[in-house]
Amino acid sequence: MANSERDSRPQQPVEDRRSSPGQVKRQQRHSRRSVFQYLAILFGAAFLLLLLTYVMQQRVERAQDQIDDLQESSNSALQTLENIIAERDKLKEENETLSEDLQQAWQDVQQAQAQLEEQERALQAMDWFWRIQRQFSRGYTNAARELAEAFEASGLVDDLPDTATAEPDGPSPAQQYQELYDLLF
Repeated sequence: MANSERDSRPQQPVEDRRSSPGQVKRQQRHSRRSVFQYLAILFGAAFLLLLLTYVMQQRVERAQDQIDDLQESSNSALQTLENIIAERDKLKEENETLSEDLQQAWQDVQQAQAQLEEQERALQAMDWFWRIQRQFSRGYTNAARELAEAFEASGLVDDLPDTATAEPDGPSPAQQYQELYDLLF
């Protein structure tokens, strides 16, 4: 191979091939300097590549930290959302229960009001009956008759109790009034 390189080069005169020792040293220095420059450039490039790799690695680590933080924040938000949904469902159930209780209480109030009104009407009817009976027992039959007609007109006759509370086996106020009415008319 060395022979072929020599053969492919143009033949130089023998004088050109032989250089002076100063020239050889200059060429050697120049080639050493070129090699050192080349090596310095390679080391500089390698250093720059290492520096670039380090910077990129730092950015990747920061990005990964941010991703981890976002993932943690997302998990926390998801847990909070699940807690809120569970609390909302619980409040819905409580609301439904309270609504049912309120409806039941409202029905109880309405029944109590109806019962109270019924008792008030029964009390008024008993008052009428007592006044009629008092007039009759005193011998004021005309006054008793007028009160009985007013009592009939008021429509409270039907509100007289059908059961006797003082004497369970005795006649009820409605029966007593009917007997008194028959005596008056």
